[in-house]
Amino acid sequence: MKTIGNTLFLLALMSVFCASCTRPSAPVSRIDYADTLYWYACGDQSHAADVFYVYPTVSGISYKDNGSSWFADISLPEVREEANGNQRFNKMLYGEYNFYAPYYRQMIFEAYAQPADTLAKLAAFAATDVNDAFQYYMAHFNQGRPFFLMGHSQGSQMLIELLKHGMTAEQRQRMVAAYCIGYHITAEELAEYPEALKPATDSVMQGLVVFNSVTDTTAIGMVSRDDVVGVNPTTWTMATDTIPAECHLGMAKYNAARDSVLIIPCPTRTCLYRHTTVCPDLDPGMVFIPAYEKMFPKGNLHFADSWLFAGNVLENMRCRLANR
Repeated sequence: MKTIGNTLFLLALMSVFCASCTRPSAPVSRIDYADTLYWYACGDQSHAADVFYVYPTVSGISYKDNGSSWFADISLPEVREEANGNQRFNKMLYGEYNFYAPYYRQMIFEAYAQPADTLAKLAAFAATDVNDAFQYYMAHFNQGRPFFLMGHSQGSQMLIELLKHGMTAEQRQRMVAAYCIGYHITAEELAEYPEALKPATDSVMQGLVVFNSVTDTTAIGMVSRDDVVGVNPTTWTMATDTIPAECHLGMAKYNAARDSVLIIPCPTRTCLYRHTTVCPDLDPGMVFIPAYEKMFPKGNLHFADSWLFAGNVLENMRCRLANR
């Protein structure tokens, strides 16, 4: 199973393997988030808490067909539409909260083949959009409510930059948790930003929540191999015990007949190994694409992380909010 956003992710992924020699440049304009054109959803404010959601890499466009730009042009309706399948799925999934989801000029996949220092500059630009959207949300939409940050893959990368550079102490106090799924925190980042990147190491505390999953330890890939804060999302701790299958509370799946997202059983034992959650009872081929094996070997569940533990995430959101 995969969302529309993940389908586009897969279609674009081969560009990661082709480094470009072109010097990257970033747009100089800022997005005006007072314009609702740049929001997928602004929330209906009928619930007690909010979700501020940032979508993963969904753009299938290549550098050569993108006006020599490393970023998705969200002024184009077709570019915004690329994000909408993923955002619609998650708006349904987190329907018990007010859902806020901006569009942002995310990096296209070829950016990830650039040298590390160049990639960091490009990521900082994309993160500026997310920061601007978040600040507009806080000033005009939040109205003092507690909120969750939610992201996957590049979306989580952008939220981590927001945590490091864009949030005030008062905003952090209002945040219940930041679920940065499908990304990582390095030891260097944790040492440099100990307050901003404070990991939540139990099921109720406020802070940063990171997890990645595989079916066996040989499938750990580039996204999670350097992670130092990842938890097991069936326990929300860093304990390495093997957890029984009944503790997995189900995965999210779109139901076309009901036009809704349902939580369905997905029993698997879990254990934490080097901050990656191992799920030995799942099919290693469930989201495997042979063409992308170098980045995501068979058994790597990166494409599933945002929905695989949805039952646990929803239950944990309620728990953290209740104990805030």
